[in-house]
Amino acid sequence: MTAWTGQAHLLAADIREPGTGSAITCASAWRAGVTPEATHGLVAAAVALTGNDVLTSLWADVPPCDDDTTLLRYAAELEGDAAELLKRARRMARDCHTALAAACEEAARAHARLTAAADPQARAAAQAALDAARAVIADCEAALEIIDDCGHRLAHAANCLRRVPDDLASAYEKPYEFVHDGGKLPYEGVFLTGGVTWEAA
Repeated sequence: MTAWTGQAHLLAADIREPGTGSAITCASAWRAGVTPEATHGLVAAAVALTGNDVLTSLWADVPPCDDDTTLLRYAAELEGDAAELLKRARRMARDCHTALAAACEEAARAHARLTAAADPQARAAAQAALDAARAVIADCEAALEIIDDCGHRLAHAANCLRRVPDDLASAYEKPYEFVHDGGKLPYEGVFLTGGVTWEAA
């Protein structure tokens, strides 16, 4: 791997962490008895960032999530992680585009020198410069494909995680309305503490 593609592959590896975290959080919610309809955002984020590898984590043997407040806190933390990685991807894309533009300019100059060179030594130097510039161009172009893909996946995952409160509120609209109005749920409903703002439903 070359400089830019190396960085891009590291980014691609790093985005898996919030993806796996989303899957494990979803698994803990399911273990607590949360309906799958309330975890669509978590599942979508996990799939976006880890692909088919998420299936094992979704069924991980993890402790059940304590309550809705804990679930929402985990989702917010995962959204923050995805947002930070998205900023990193955008900075990397910007810098890689700058490097690509500079390499294209250098390739044009080297090509001009190669065309104008009168002696073998000058031609060899110009050819070497042209080859080096073309290598950077190829490196940047390959890296940008990976970086752009990561950026799209991160943006989608962040949006999915952002809607977790709405997913939860919509799935448990009536119980949350009951809690919001001051009612107390039976023990089996202890997961729903009213941690979701009712207006989100």
